[in-house]
Amino acid sequence: MVWILGLCASPRVAATDFCVQEALKAAREVGEIETEYISLRGKEIKPCLHCDKCLDTGLCIHKDDALPIIEAFFRADGIIIGSPVYDMNIPAQLAALFNRFRMRFVEVCDRSPRALEYKVAGAIAVGGSRNGGQEIVLGAILNFCLAEGMIVVGGEKFQNHGAAVWSQDRKRAGAEEDEIGLAAVRAVGRRVAKVASLIVASKEIWIEKRRG
Repeated sequence: MVWILGLCASPRVAATDFCVQEALKAAREVGEIETEYISLRGKEIKPCLHCDKCLDTGLCIHKDDALPIIEAFFRADGIIIGSPVYDMNIPAQLAALFNRFRMRFVEVCDRSPRALEYKVAGAIAVGGSRNGGQEIVLGAILNFCLAEGMIVVGGEKFQNHGAAVWSQDRKRAGAEEDEIGLAAVRAVGRRVAKVASLIVASKEIWIEKRRG
């Protein structure tokens, strides 16, 4: 069974929450897919201080909600990250989470810089304005994924970066009216699920060949 994680970076339960849930629903329709949803709403995620304690001890000095979320990234076969647009960028909660991945490499992966290699990732950005910075947010998410060695996918034709949704600042109701954006959301869900399924199957074949 292939496992897909959906991460909602919004501190509210509104348009971004709805879009990530829709992407996970589309992923499940691919077949033999299990999904998990995590929201950053109400989570305590402290910023990385670059103190380098993790290099000395293998552990982060912060004991907060970032740790189980990071562990979920490492367990997942595919990851869908949805974020609202805040001042043409990702929100502080998501930036803090991204910055904390450095210590996790040291803690569980024996200093491996490629601990997320072969994980498949897709991005969703939700903005209140039609051209409010969605592509900038998509780029920030995908740049993080590339920096961690992940395999990034977009949606389908002309949905190159992923899904850009226009909520008209009307929360879920506004996102539901963006038919083009929702089509891209569902396409991202399907693409992440399909490519992750191929990667998992290929790894199983490779392992069997190595054993033989």
